[in-house]
Amino acid sequence: MRAYVSESKPLVNGSPSYGAPNRTARTIGASVREIPVDANLKLDLDGMAEAANGAGLVFLCNPNNPTATTHSLDNVSAFIRRVKSNSPDTAILVDEAYIEYATDTTVETAAAQALEYDDVFIARTFSKAYGMAGLRLGYAAGRPATLAKLNAAWGLGDLNILTATAAIASLNEPDHMVAEREENSRIREFTIDAFREMGYEASDSQTNFLFVNVRQPAAEFRDAAREQGVMVGRDFPPMEQTHARISLGTMEEMERAMEVFRKILET
Repeated sequence: MRAYVSESKPLVNGSPSYGAPNRTARTIGASVREIPVDANLKLDLDGMAEAANGAGLVFLCNPNNPTATTHSLDNVSAFIRRVKSNSPDTAILVDEAYIEYATDTTVETAAAQALEYDDVFIARTFSKAYGMAGLRLGYAAGRPATLAKLNAAWGLGDLNILTATAAIASLNEPDHMVAEREENSRIREFTIDAFREMGYEASDSQTNFLFVNVRQPAAEFRDAAREQGVMVGRDFPPMEQTHARISLGTMEEMERAMEVFRKILET
């Protein structure tokens, strides 16, 4: 944010989408152009491309948090070409924090596109599928000049030996990530099917969480679940009056959670 947005260069983001960029932009005096997701809870790429004209940066969360939906690499690539053609000075950040969970084969990293254009970069993390949230490790990929701008705007410090060693070890175990993705997919399908059996729809999730239309305020649903020992995440405006973001645990945890959710939603 600090490298590209300012009072005269707004941020473009989906709504709802990951909120930290919005908070940072507003902290430094930049405005935020929030583009509502479409009827399928996917980021509205056409709307975001139009809003990108004259903007400092577009934040494209793919998979999107909290709606769990994705766009194919073809769509993302076309979006990048359109924005860079119409507004060459606008930067694009493609956040791929949850991409390891995607089982849709059309969903792929935009790393090649980040190396094709100046001021286009991807962000990845070891906090999600790699299970290393406490070690606080992530990285960006883009052209050298792009990364130099990021480093100049916000130095992120050094890595300790434990974090670096854990990251290298995890990258050297690709079979573990395959197993993680498959198990998450199995649990995700079970949970989506369980909600559908009760008549409740979730978005087409490609992540380790669901965005479910619970047809009541998320706060009420969350409080009722907490009373029975199940924790549900925070509100995600502007859809907090109808939708709840539900993280996936183990199969045993989700079987227990669905028992609780069934009591809440069927009474």
